[in-house]
This record gives sequence, C-alpha cells and structure tokens, in this order.
Amino acid sequence: MAPAQPRLIEIGGGTICTSGWVNLDPVHGEGNWRRRAQATPWPTGPNSVSEIYASHVMEHIPFGEPRVVVMNEAWRVLRPGGKLTIVVPLFPSEEAIGDPYHVSYWVERSFKYFTHEIVPNAEYNVKQWEQLEWRVEGGWEGHWVGKPCK
Repeated sequence: MAPAQPRLIEIGGGTICTSGWVNLDPVHGEGNWRRRAQATPWPTGPNSVSEIYASHVMEHIPFGEPRVVVMNEAWRVLRPGGKLTIVVPLFPSEEAIGDPYHVSYWVERSFKYFTHEIVPNAEYNVKQWEQLEWRVEGGWEGHWVGKPCK
C-alpha cells in the first residue's frame, strides 16, 4: 500500500513545526522532506494537500524564479479549495531588512503577481491564486491567505 499523502505542510517549521504538520525544512525536515522549499517537486502528489503554512520563511527564498517555483509547487500540491498562508515581514521595516539571512523582500504588491492583478510584460509562468485575506499586523507583518485557481 502506498504511504499516505500529507494533508498539512509547514514550510520552514524549524524546531517549532506545528504538531500534525509535515515539516518541509532543510535542517529539521524528515526523510524526503528535509529540503529547501525551492527543491521541487515536493514528495507528494498533485492535489494531495489541504493546507500549507509559511511563517517567516518566504523572505529566505530568493527573488525571481525561486519564489515563483515555490508558489507554483504549492499550487500543484494543494487540493482545489486548499489554502496557503504566508506571513512575512514587510519592506521597508527593520524586521524585513535587519536580518542578514533575508534574501528577498515583500510588500502587498508582491502578492498581486500571483493573483494576476498585475500581469508582467513577460512570461513568468506564474500559476494563478485567489486572495482570500490580506492584513498587516503591528505595522510590519503581512499576512496573506490564498487558494489556487484550479
């Protein structure tokens, strides 16, 4: 019998991954889940995941293609109606630019490329998302929730 597909994935859960979630993490992930988020494909099938949570990890994924690769892979593995929650420090806050390990910055507009509210004059091969929620907490922390348009 094939192993059960994960229903919940936490990207970069580190040492505090939520109980019951698969930890996709290059240091603390287990087995095939010990990897960077941009090392795709993830070890699960299409439409096999109910929810993905990424808190304070997306700013550690480089701008450009690596960011698109992670978003497209989340789109691939999420079930129709599944959701992705991203929490990031927003530029130009000290929380965003003060950490020497942050390799990309996020603003509200960053998410509009994934909802196709902004369409670049180039082919980025970005899968389309529907934004379910956007809020800013503490003046610096962006919370975005979306689901894949399938």
